[in-house]
Amino acid sequence: MAETAAVSVASPLLEIVIRKLGSGIWKEMGLASSVKKDVEKLQSVLETIGDVLEDAENRAISDKPLHGWLRKLRDAAFDADDVVDEFQTEALRQKIEGNNCITRKVSDFFSLNNSIIFHHKIARKVKEIRERLDLISEERLKFHLRERPIPERPLERETYSFGVESEIYGRDDDKEEIINFLVHVDTDEDISVLPIVGLGGVGKTTLAQLVYNDRRVEEQFELRMWVCISENFDIPRIIRAIIERVTGTNCELSDIEMMQSLLREKLRERRFLLVLDDVWNEEEAEWERLKPLLRGGKKGNKIIVTTRSERVARIMGNSAPLRLQGLSIDDCWTLLRQRAFGLGRAEETPRLVKIGKEIVQKCGGLPLAAKALGSLMSSKRGEVEWLAVKNSEIWKLPTKETGILPALRLSYDHLPSHLKQCFAYCSLFPKDFSFHRERLIQLWIAEGFIQPSDDNMDLENIGSQFFNNLLWWSFFQDAVWDSDGNVIVCKMHDLVHDLACCVKGDEAIIMEAGKDKSISHRCRYSSVDFNNGEASECLQLAYKTKKLRSLIFLPCSSVVHIREFAFYVVSNLTYLRVLDLHGTGLKRLSSRISRLKHLRFLDLSETLIKALPDSITSLYNLQVLNLSYCHNLKELPKDMRKMRNLRHLLIVGCCCLTHTPPKLSQLSNLRTLPMFAVGEEDGCSIVELQDLNLIGSSLEIRNLHKVKDPKEAMQANLKAKANLQSLTLSWKRYWASSPTPSSDVFERLLPHPNLKELTIEGYMGIRLPTWMARAKQVSTLFSDLVELRLWGLKWCEHLPPLSQLPLLKRLDISGMDALRKIEEDGGSRCVSLEEFRLTEMPELEEWRVTPTTESFPHLRSLVILSCPKLMVQPCIPSSVEDLQISGNQMLLSAGSIGGLSKLKSLWISNCGVSSKSGWWGGLQYLTALQCLEIKYCDELNRLPEGVMYLSSLRTLSLSDNRNLKSLEGGRREPLFTALCSLTIMNSYAMAALPEWVWGLNSLQFLSLLFL
Repeated sequence: MAETAAVSVASPLLEIVIRKLGSGIWKEMGLASSVKKDVEKLQSVLETIGDVLEDAENRAISDKPLHGWLRKLRDAAFDADDVVDEFQTEALRQKIEGNNCITRKVSDFFSLNNSIIFHHKIARKVKEIRERLDLISEERLKFHLRERPIPERPLERETYSFGVESEIYGRDDDKEEIINFLVHVDTDEDISVLPIVGLGGVGKTTLAQLVYNDRRVEEQFELRMWVCISENFDIPRIIRAIIERVTGTNCELSDIEMMQSLLREKLRERRFLLVLDDVWNEEEAEWERLKPLLRGGKKGNKIIVTTRSERVARIMGNSAPLRLQGLSIDDCWTLLRQRAFGLGRAEETPRLVKIGKEIVQKCGGLPLAAKALGSLMSSKRGEVEWLAVKNSEIWKLPTKETGILPALRLSYDHLPSHLKQCFAYCSLFPKDFSFHRERLIQLWIAEGFIQPSDDNMDLENIGSQFFNNLLWWSFFQDAVWDSDGNVIVCKMHDLVHDLACCVKGDEAIIMEAGKDKSISHRCRYSSVDFNNGEASECLQLAYKTKKLRSLIFLPCSSVVHIREFAFYVVSNLTYLRVLDLHGTGLKRLSSRISRLKHLRFLDLSETLIKALPDSITSLYNLQVLNLSYCHNLKELPKDMRKMRNLRHLLIVGCCCLTHTPPKLSQLSNLRTLPMFAVGEEDGCSIVELQDLNLIGSSLEIRNLHKVKDPKEAMQANLKAKANLQSLTLSWKRYWASSPTPSSDVFERLLPHPNLKELTIEGYMGIRLPTWMARAKQVSTLFSDLVELRLWGLKWCEHLPPLSQLPLLKRLDISGMDALRKIEEDGGSRCVSLEEFRLTEMPELEEWRVTPTTESFPHLRSLVILSCPKLMVQPCIPSSVEDLQISGNQMLLSAGSIGGLSKLKSLWISNCGVSSKSGWWGGLQYLTALQCLEIKYCDELNRLPEGVMYLSSLRTLSLSDNRNLKSLEGGRREPLFTALCSLTIMNSYAMAALPEWVWGLNSLQFLSLLFL
C-alpha cells in the first residue's frame, strides 16, 4: 500500500513523553547535574518539535519525504518514552520499597536494583536519545514547517444514539428478492445456494442480516446459522462454528471425523438456512469438501454466500447471483444527512445541503462511505469547513493503489490525534474480530493512549468516550448492546481494517505460524496466530522484535503449549506494555517476569497455571492482571500490596483460589476485584475493603463467619462503593446445627443503593438486617435491584418485602429451611418479575399473593423443586413459558394447568401424580408446548391422555417412571406429528411400544434404555 494513504501520528506520543518529563519525578532521584541538564534539553527539543507537528502531519499526507521524517521521529519518540518510563519506574520502586542508595549494603551493589548502576545506565540512555532527537529536530528545518503550538482538543462531551439505523435505505427490492428465494421450496434441490456479490462497503452483510432476521424467514427454517468466513476458509473451523450455532454450546471436539459425523446428525431431516458471510477463498476444491457435509436435511435447505468475488459466486452458487449495486444519490444523501445534522451538530442550512449533496456524489453509492462522511460532517460547523472536505486532495488519490476508500481516509485524517492511535491499534487483530469494549479500553490505557484529563475523569470513562466516538465515526460496526445501552462487543468492516493496517504500516504485524514473514526493526506491536503452526516458528520472528510493546495471542482452536516461547518473551522482550497469553497451555510463569518493568497488562486467563512467581509483585506499573478461569490457580503472591498501580484483578472462575493476599487496602486504584476472602491473619480482615471505593462490576465477600467484631463490618464501608453493580455476601455455614448471632455483623454491611444484583449465601441468623426487613428502607435502598438470590439462610423465618422491589426481574430462593409462608401484596409493585426459583424449602406451605388482574404479568420462568408442602394461591400465572416442578405432590394435586397457553417447556419430576390426576387434564390445552419431560413419577402407569393432543410437541422424555406400562393416552394416534426427539429410559414395566412411534416421520432422535 502507498505510504501516502494515511499518516500514523507522532504528536500523542510526544505529548506523553513531555508530560512525563514535566512531572518532575526525575528531579527527586538524585541524578547528577549533567544528567539533569540532558533531561532538560530533551524536554526542550521535544517541545520544539511538537510545535511543528500539526503542520507536519497535515502535509505528510502527500509529501513522502516528510512522511519518512515523521516515521523516524516516532521511532525515536518510542525509545524516549521507554527511557523516561524506566526512571519513572525506578522512582516508584524506591518509593514503595523505601530504598535509599546511600544506606544500601555493599552486598547489594551488583543487584539489578542498585541505584548507582541504574543512574549510570540511565544517564547514558538519556544522552543518546537527546543527541538523536537533536539531529531529527535539525532535519525539520528543511521542510519549512510552521511553528504553531498544537491546540488542546477538548474531549467530546456530546452523546449520540448508536442504535442500528432506523431504516435500511434503498434495499427493499433486493430484500424481497432474497426472501422469495428463501421461502420457495425447490423439490429438485436439497440445498440451494444464493451468492450476494458486491463491492466492499456496499452493504452485503447488512442486507443478509436484514433478511436473516425477517419473521417470514424465521418461520420457514427450523435452524438458522450464521458463520463469518473472511479470508480463512478453514473447514474444521467452519464445521465447529456451525455445530456451535446449532447446539448453542461450545464444541470441544478436535477430531475432524467426529465433527463431521456430529454435523450430519444435527442437520439430518431438518430444514436450515446457513449464511456464509464474507467468503474470499476461490479454491473450488475447498467448497467441494464442505458441500457434502451439509447434505441430508429436508428439501428446501438454503445457503446465502456474501462475497466480493465473482469467481466465488460461480463456484459456490447454483442459483443466479444477486449483484448488489450501490445506493442511489438520494439514498446516500439520506444516510449522510441522518448523521451530519441534529442536536449539537451542524445546522442544516440550504447552502450546507447543497455542498453535502455534492460530497455524496463522491461516495460511489457505498453506505459505509456515506455514514463515515456523515459522522465527519457532524463535527464541521460552517460552510468553510464543509467546502474543505469537498475540495480535499484526498479525493484525487488513486483508491486502486491503496485499497482505501477516500471517504475513510478523510474520516481518519480528521480524527483527533488521540483517537487516531486508538483506532490504528486495532490493526493488531484479524478481520472480523470481535472487540470487547472493556478489554480494548484496558489495552489503550496500558499503551498510554489514554491520559488523565484536566477534570480528573477516570481513565476508563475517558476510554469509553473514545470508543463511542470511533463507533459514531463508523470505524466500528455490528455493535451488541447491554440492557443499560452500553456496547459490549463490536467489529470492524474489512475496509476499515485495511485502513488501520495501512496507518500502522510496519509498526504492527500479525505473526502467523506456518508463514514466513519479514519483520521491521520499527515493529512495536504484534499479535500471534498459532492456528496453522507451532510456537517455535513464531519464536524465530520474535527474536527480531526486541522493542515490542504489545504481544497478543489470538484465540486459537486448540491449546498451544508455549513454554519455550513464554520463557523467551519474559527474558528478552523487556519493553512490553501488553502481554496476552490467554488460552494457551502455559503451566508455569518464569520468575523472570520481573524483567518486564514496563508491563501494564498481563492476561493469563484460561491457562493451566497453578501459582504465580513472587517476583511478579515487582511489576509496579501493572494495571491489569487477568487470571479468569485459571481453574488450577491455588494462591496469589503475598506481596501484591506493592502493585500500587493495579486497577483490575480479574479472578472470576478461579475455583481453587480460596484466599486473597494480605494488605489489599494499599491497592487504592483497584477498579475490579471479583472476590475478597475474609481471613483471620494480619491484613486479611474485612477492614481491608475500607478504602477500595472504586471497585465496580461485581464483588463477592467470602467467609463472613470469620468477622467477629461488628465494627469491622462497619469499617468495610460497603455503602461508599457506588460503582458496584453486583454484591455477594457469603457466610457458607450450611453445617451449623443452631442459629448463630451474626445479625449485628450483617446489619453493618449496608450496601450502596446503586446495586442491581444482590446474593446472600449461608447466613445463619434468624432475622434479616433492618435494611432488608423494613419496607421503607427496602424501597429506598433497592429501587434499582434487578436480581435477588437468597441461598442457604437455614434459620431465617422471613423474606424481605419483595413488593417493594419495582424492578426485580429474577428471584431465587433456596435452602431457607425455617420459612413457612411467602405472603406478598404482589399486585401493588412487584410486577416486573420474569424468573422465579423456589428450591429446597422443606417447610414452605404457602405462596400467598393478594390477587389482582394478574399478580405477575411478566413471569416467564417458574421453577419449584423440593418444596413438598407447598400450595400455590392463586394459580400459576398464565404468562409462564417454562415450568419446572419436582417433589411437590400437593402442588400438582391443587388443580389444572390448562390456562398456561404460552407454556413452551414443562418438566415434572418426583411428584407422585397418577395418570388419572386432574392436574393432567389441562395438558391438551397447552397449544404452545414444545418440550415435555416427566421423571421419577412412580404413580404414572400410562401416558396422560392430554399428551396425545400436543400438536406442537417436539421433544418428549420419559425417564425413571418405574411403573409406566403404556404410551397409549386415550387416542390411537397422537397429534404430535412434529416430534423430533423421543426418550424412554428405565421404564421396566413397559412391554412394547405402540405402532404410532414407528410412523413419526419427523423423528430424528430415539433413545430406548432398559425397557
